[in-house]
Amino acid sequence: MWLGIAILFMGLLSALDVGIYTYIAYATPVTPLQYGIIGGVWSVTFILSNLLFGKYSDKGRNRLLMIFSFAAIAITAISFSFHGLIALVVAYVFEAISTSASNLAIFATIFELKDSRKWGYYTEVQRFYSYLIRGISLTPFLFIGGRFSFDYLIYFTALAGLASLLTLPPLRIKLERSLYSLDKGLDYITSQIKLISYSAYGYAHLFPKVMKTPLSGKVSSGRNIALSLFFATLAGDYIFTSLPLLVRSYTPLGSLWFAYGAAGIVMAFSLLLVSMITYSNKGSASLAILFRGVWLVAALFLIKYFYGLIVYVAVSYMLFSILDVILYNCYSEASSGYGSHAYYMARELGTLVGSVIIGFTFTRGYAIFILPPILSTLASIISIFL
Repeated sequence: MWLGIAILFMGLLSALDVGIYTYIAYATPVTPLQYGIIGGVWSVTFILSNLLFGKYSDKGRNRLLMIFSFAAIAITAISFSFHGLIALVVAYVFEAISTSASNLAIFATIFELKDSRKWGYYTEVQRFYSYLIRGISLTPFLFIGGRFSFDYLIYFTALAGLASLLTLPPLRIKLERSLYSLDKGLDYITSQIKLISYSAYGYAHLFPKVMKTPLSGKVSSGRNIALSLFFATLAGDYIFTSLPLLVRSYTPLGSLWFAYGAAGIVMAFSLLLVSMITYSNKGSASLAILFRGVWLVAALFLIKYFYGLIVYVAVSYMLFSILDVILYNCYSEASSGYGSHAYYMARELGTLVGSVIIGFTFTRGYAIFILPPILSTLASIISIFL
């Protein structure tokens, strides 16, 4: 039961992330530079929160992290109710804190209570339901509208946070990540012994064919994975930071939320197929990054149309989710489940840089506007193979 409630909370937080940020673009006279800075502030807050809370995650202090998360979302609910620019920014910042703390709390719990062989499975389950919940939460606003109706979604999220806090099991015995790390270490030692044995008898050339080990190069180092994620996130969040500014003159806020929501639902069910064809290796990661980068740039014209906007957002989300699943599984394997905060920090650092850059390129013409996502996509692919 705790996992279902926790995933509900994470999905609602995901909806608030999209909803509050786009609401600021529509409800206030914010400039592109100011809007980019606000997005950057969210990312800085998320990064600093991960730095602060990461040690509690690695120590298994999951309930303490959830207390921080609930307190932050309660402040978000109070601040958003004032609907002024400063109050909205405060609400957005504390939503970042809540998201950071809840992610770390829930994944620390999964990593300790679930078999390490199923970490990838639970990661995919969490992503599926988070997108589905985001979609179900946002699509009704096309029909009900109104700024105050969104307040109730925030209140409900706070209640879900409280329920998650009350049901999250404490981590009294923390062994799974340690055992997984030890198992990886033993596998590596065994591989070295076998390599020496093969070499001693003149069969070293057969070694890569008879066993799969860290020496095979199947998975990059955690640092390279994080660097690739940084550039991939920069490309996408650069575009999505600018999206509300690009469409607000001809697309109502309720329609934009509907597009985000419908895209979330479509992508959630697409992940059922993705989970069967995704492999955690360099090749699949680089292909996912490439396809997404091409789509972000080549299909941008679709946002001029309501249904085109839905398709553009849905496919963009789906492609990022594919590469995020691949990269996260690679990172979890490389880090033995520890340091998950570093992965989230790399992702949010990409969001930070992408958000800030848009403030300087948005009014510089299309050629300048489209250059950052192209370059960052190429950098993301190169980082995989460093």
